[in-house]
Amino acid sequence: METNTTTTPTATLPQTETSRPRSYFNQGQLEDIKLAESVLDAATANAQAVADRDIDAAFLGGYSEVISEARSRSSRSLEEVSDSEQATLESNKTAANLHTALQAIQSAAKQKHKMLATDGDPETNFPTDGYLIGARLNGSRANLLQSADTLIARAKSDSLPGYKTPAQIAAVENLLEKYRDDKSAQQESNRSKEISRLTRDDLMSTLNIRRSAIQHAADALWPWSVESNRPTRKTFGLPLTRPMGM
Repeated sequence: METNTTTTPTATLPQTETSRPRSYFNQGQLEDIKLAESVLDAATANAQAVADRDIDAAFLGGYSEVISEARSRSSRSLEEVSDSEQATLESNKTAANLHTALQAIQSAAKQKHKMLATDGDPETNFPTDGYLIGARLNGSRANLLQSADTLIARAKSDSLPGYKTPAQIAAVENLLEKYRDDKSAQQESNRSKEISRLTRDDLMSTLNIRRSAIQHAADALWPWSVESNRPTRKTFGLPLTRPMGM
């Protein structure tokens, strides 16, 4: 005897798509912001060298503000971080740049100490006392500020390699002042207001033009034809087998 079996189809539930916030910038622009941040880090690490090509602290400060505005808009549109968290991120980055600059002063003091120790004459030795060698320079805002004041004052008085002109000292002082400035003061500045009025594409155009100017300076300072320049060229996002194009 044959039994008729009725199969009831199982209902297929529609898949729920996870909504993702739409980015303020397109993917290409996000890559430009990432490159701009890398170039800023490279220029800050080589501040004395690029200053000789007119990429001074004022230029880098304006460039940093453009990057900050772009990153802030991107973060807000993606709901990645709140405004207060973004301000913290920016402050941490400035602190890291200042810390690196202070370590460079210490390196210059150690260099001078070694150079003057070669003749074996203790009368001509250069002591590194007061340069906080081995001490922690950061760890807290107060400690970083005190370390900066101490090392900048010593660099001014001791004519260190790389810190023999007012401009070379000013590059570090500007980093210190940037760290001292609070976020509200930056937001109220005319420069910040001007940047905040730029449209998305105008902002990216400004960012890319300034980034390119820094790269052209680095392209001249560290030409591609010198093999030892390859690591530095990489940090500036420069081609390794030819000069930078437009």
